[in-house]
Amino acid sequence: MTGKKALWAQPACDPGLPEQLRLLVARSRPGSQLPPGQPERPPPLRRWLRQRDLGRHSASIIYPQSLDQADRVLLARAQNAVDTVLGSQLRAAGLLEPDEPSLRRHEWEVACAARELTRVRGLPSADAETGALTAAVLDAQQRALMLAVEATTSRVSALERYADQVAAAEDAYNDWQAALRQAGLNDVYLDLVARTAADELAVAELDELTGRAAVMAQLVKSSLREATAAADVLVLPARPAS
Repeated sequence: MTGKKALWAQPACDPGLPEQLRLLVARSRPGSQLPPGQPERPPPLRRWLRQRDLGRHSASIIYPQSLDQADRVLLARAQNAVDTVLGSQLRAAGLLEPDEPSLRRHEWEVACAARELTRVRGLPSADAETGALTAAVLDAQQRALMLAVEATTSRVSALERYADQVAAAEDAYNDWQAALRQAGLNDVYLDLVARTAADELAVAELDELTGRAAVMAQLVKSSLREATAAADVLVLPARPAS
């Protein structure tokens, strides 16, 4: 599954819904970015009219609370994958041109499938103990439901694989950008290396001075030894007792 963050299904709307109504639905989706120039909140009257229009197009909007938990997760996974692709930095940089209408259509069709799966799961079910014929009918219906779930899950997984590849490409792009920014500091590090030449000359100079100091120290020590010996010679003998 794309990403490690917790997934929350958001309202999904038919791509054929008028743009202003789709934007109204989009405002309820955390993290959604509205096109430039779109006000955060329309005037009250216009907002009321749009809310009324949303009521008229209720069949074109699927809210997560209308789905059971399993189908809500499927929708959330699909939306997360679509948002990963459409929100990619590669797209912002002009390096990726995803087919947004196609992705939104996939999102809507997954939402419709999830709504239908929820509806079918809520249908009354006969008691399998009624008889072998009833049991066979129930078994066939369950297999049909499983096939539908597998088909929708397969589409969601395909969306996630696409999003994973986009995310991997984005990671590589970010790594490249970071490397370029870091390479811009190369001159600083080259200056450091250049300074090592001066340090090496300084070390050689100090080593020479150290050698001279060592010679001087040796001379001083020799002089002190000679002075000590001379001092021993100059010691006067004691006077005899009178």
